[in-house]
Amino acid sequence: MSKPFFSVGPFSKVEERLEDFGSSMYLQKLYNETVQELVETQNAYEKAIKIDDTDELVKSLESQIKFLENVVALANNNMTSFMTDKIYYD
Repeated sequence: MSKPFFSVGPFSKVEERLEDFGSSMYLQKLYNETVQELVETQNAYEKAIKIDDTDELVKSLESQIKFLENVVALANNNMTSFMTDKIYYD
């Protein structure tokens, strides 16, 4: 993070709030993309099972799903910790 341009006065609080807002928007975008990727991977997994695709593909998709579920769980824990000032670990 860069050093704030304004260190006192009304603009210092505005600058801090703008930085928080920008960070929150970016993190929300990343979270939404991860959830969307999880949904797409789950759909691909279901299709692979239905058409009896190769065992290697099914295992790969299972691994991806587990990874993405863990990423989403970690993001949820981090967001909860941030909002409540409590630390949650799985």
